[in-house]
Amino acid sequence: MEQTSYVVVQYNVMRDRLTDSPIGVLVIDDDTRWIDIVAAYIRRGKVSLAVADDAQDGLAAADMLRPSMIIFSLDLTDIDTLNMCRGLRATGDAHIIAMARRCDKDTTDLALAAGADEVLAKPSSGRSMAARTRAVLRVHLASRRTTPSSGELADRRVFGPLSVNLERREVFVADEQVKLTRTQFEILATLAQRAGAVTSRQQLIDSVWGPSWTGSPNNIDVHIGQLRRRLGDDPARPLLVLSVRGKGFRLAR
Repeated sequence: MEQTSYVVVQYNVMRDRLTDSPIGVLVIDDDTRWIDIVAAYIRRGKVSLAVADDAQDGLAAADMLRPSMIIFSLDLTDIDTLNMCRGLRATGDAHIIAMARRCDKDTTDLALAAGADEVLAKPSSGRSMAARTRAVLRVHLASRRTTPSSGELADRRVFGPLSVNLERREVFVADEQVKLTRTQFEILATLAQRAGAVTSRQQLIDSVWGPSWTGSPNNIDVHIGQLRRRLGDDPARPLLVLSVRGKGFRLAR
């Protein structure tokens, strides 16, 4: 059995207040110079950091450490990075950022379809990546609210056959539980909290990724399509998550 060689660095790190586990970032890339620059900035934010330079070690680290955020390069050599992305998504609900030197629409769409939450151009400066990391982790921490005490009513929203429990982060369609990724749930929760009102793409971006997000607003459509499929909603004729032309999206009542 081959040994894995990912490296974990922890020093005075932030911790998840619900699980008391370190708030972690996993970087998968073989560009050591870029990793050193990004790692130096990220560690200043008291974030636990793991680094792997190939897919095998990256997948092992993701499975073992369950990081809150994963940054990986689409430019790794001798590997199908989209399959690796699918593997990363299967290990948990981390926020996944794919980095690509060729950041065109086709590349972006393929990465999002494989499970990435966003695609950023590479190289990005260490400062900008650290700022993006802080923004993502702020959203992550805000979503990890304390479990309600016994007797407290759970925050449950119902839209026809769709039921969204915001406190427990549970989703049911026709009484059958549906598993969503973190990003898919945050999109659905944002729509649910607006009680059927129209939510614009920019409002979804600000709520789910934060105002510092630099991706294309059209990427929202890819995530909405994936959310619809998870909910069993026909993307061509949706009955649960509706598009409002020129305005955004809303949940059907």
